[in-house]
Amino acid sequence: MKRQPGDLLIIGGSEDKESDEEQAILRQAAKKAITEDGGHIVLLTVATMEPEQTAETYRKAFGRLGVRRMEVLDIRNREQAYEPANVEKLSGASVLFFSGGDQLRITSQMGGSPLLERIFALHQEGVVIVGTSAGAAAMSGTMLIGGSGSATTNGSNPCLSSLAMAPGLGLLRGVIVDSHFSERGRFARLMGAVAQNPHNLGIGLDEDTAVLVRNNDEEFTVLGSGGVYVIDGLGIRFTSLSDMHTQGILTVHDARVHVLARNDRFSLKERRPLPPSAPSVP
Repeated sequence: MKRQPGDLLIIGGSEDKESDEEQAILRQAAKKAITEDGGHIVLLTVATMEPEQTAETYRKAFGRLGVRRMEVLDIRNREQAYEPANVEKLSGASVLFFSGGDQLRITSQMGGSPLLERIFALHQEGVVIVGTSAGAAAMSGTMLIGGSGSATTNGSNPCLSSLAMAPGLGLLRGVIVDSHFSERGRFARLMGAVAQNPHNLGIGLDEDTAVLVRNNDEEFTVLGSGGVYVIDGLGIRFTSLSDMHTQGILTVHDARVHVLARNDRFSLKERRPLPPSAPSVP
């Protein structure tokens, strides 16, 4: 019997790593790692320029949650992504966790490598993949890599002059993910990204907030303390995108916006929120 692909846990960054009572998001990842057959977490620190500090932070956080084994795989250049020993480090893992940092480092250092191909294969075999901040942005087929999230100094809207996108890992297709969403005022840039790619759903994640994608990527459930904002551009009837000048305001008509909170569910297949279900995800 063919196994179903593993879940995706996509985090908006700055997830709770210290509270003994909460840590709802990391607790979900830890639950997937604590298995009877000795599964463990592999932390991939390719995105960050502070791999040692990042590894220590997560080692402590997951240790408090009962994870007995966490391996660190730090890729600093493309040659390391081709080394058989690094590919072998993924063996036996039940969770692969991409840290924050710079999402372009993830794709540029690992794209097309045996290491990334092995990650794709493990996901198809049921291994859970987690990404936070930059790791979250890299999950999609098209990823945001730059763009102002707040008003510019002269008060104009931050639209397309600074918006930059690139191919992502493609673990979750048909979406564009943006993290630190409310905290960094990124609504305008995600709307601009969706206006350029209306077939893609824009998913904005607040800090300490995540979506757990399951059922073969058909739906997700919201975890954590913040909000999730879904921008659906499929019904856009007019946009001034082709007429924009660098200091202008992007006009968009008939885009749909959904605001979701903890335990809310959303169908990626049907592009709509789902009614509450019981029991809910803790």
